[in-house]
Amino acid sequence: MTTALRTTAPTATTAPATSTRARRAHLHQLDLVRGSTFLLVIFCHVLTNTNATDGVVTNGLGMAGHFTRNSFFFLTGFVLMYGNYAKEDFSTWQFWSRRLKLVAIPYLIWSIVYWAFGVVQTSGWSELPFSLPDLAKGLAWGTSGFHLYFIFVIIQFYLLFPLILWVVRATRNHHRLLLAASFAVQMGVLLAIRHLAPHLPPGSWIAQNWWHAYSTFLPYQFFVFLGAVCAVHRDRVDAFLRGRGWWILGALTLSAVFGLVTYVMRLDGGETPADASFALQPTLQPFILCAIAALYAAAVWWSDRRDRTPRFNRVVAYASNRSFAIFLSHVFVLQLLILPRGNPNTPVGWFEQHLGSPWATAVVYVLTVSITLVVAEGLRRAPGALYLTGRPRVAFRRSAQAT
Repeated sequence: MTTALRTTAPTATTAPATSTRARRAHLHQLDLVRGSTFLLVIFCHVLTNTNATDGVVTNGLGMAGHFTRNSFFFLTGFVLMYGNYAKEDFSTWQFWSRRLKLVAIPYLIWSIVYWAFGVVQTSGWSELPFSLPDLAKGLAWGTSGFHLYFIFVIIQFYLLFPLILWVVRATRNHHRLLLAASFAVQMGVLLAIRHLAPHLPPGSWIAQNWWHAYSTFLPYQFFVFLGAVCAVHRDRVDAFLRGRGWWILGALTLSAVFGLVTYVMRLDGGETPADASFALQPTLQPFILCAIAALYAAAVWWSDRRDRTPRFNRVVAYASNRSFAIFLSHVFVLQLLILPRGNPNTPVGWFEQHLGSPWATAVVYVLTVSITLVVAEGLRRAPGALYLTGRPRVAFRRSAQAT
């Protein structure tokens, strides 16, 4: 595996470069961030689906894992801006036609899959025709599968990206102010989500759908802008992070303690563990920011030394290439493994019944990752792979290096 050439991203003080068809250098650190984040996402989903939903420890650990969704939005902003900031010939219609089909069609297909599985599991095949309104609601809010809201939000950011690109270019000399304003909006939205619900007009549309706010771009826009600005200033950001590992670790530790203390305070105030560990808690934002910085810094450290780890490099590249297929399919694998959990008469799954905590979580996690890798590999090689996984089909005889 060859090492990608290092190129300098446009700085904030330079106008976007003239039209270029050249492909930007591959950023291997993003592969590590993407792959490791997906592994953490799977762990969080396994954790919350193999333990009591009202457990204090389970929800506390799950709260820490909420940074993963924002890490993906950071990656989204980074990747899109890195690939398009310097394109003077950027076309909104070409971008939408190229990008949207890679997420919208998989979103539609997998929404149908998870909707059908849920209906069959709880009510049987005969109920499918009568449950079409539920499918429509799931498609409208990204709730057919409990993880599909993420794809629903990604679609929104793809639609908004031309505007995001324009804003980042227009503020090229004021990116600190841009991030400050974006963060202020972020905190305002999170505070509104947390505190305004009881004051909404009873029975109104907004009162009935307020809880769907997590499926919109509003609670995550700061992290997309953060990724976008970091992409523009990539060299400076990477240089700043190098050699500051202890400072980053210290900030991560302090923010984690702050998040834990405020979680306990909410519990003492009478909130349930599930509410107290809500992913959009304003007090959780410092930890999320520090966790993303720590993960990206670790990835930069590895990328600087990746010529020493050829085998690990191949693992990282493989996981990154299959990451979207893994994300889409892992919940289906997990739901099969935890059966009959979810049925009215059997609130826990087979592994929980026979192994107990934490062994059920560990075993189900290993099985979910292993089986999902096999499923993802099959999906990547299946006809229609582009619409099942968002990536072109991999030929069966293709070499491991080429994949």
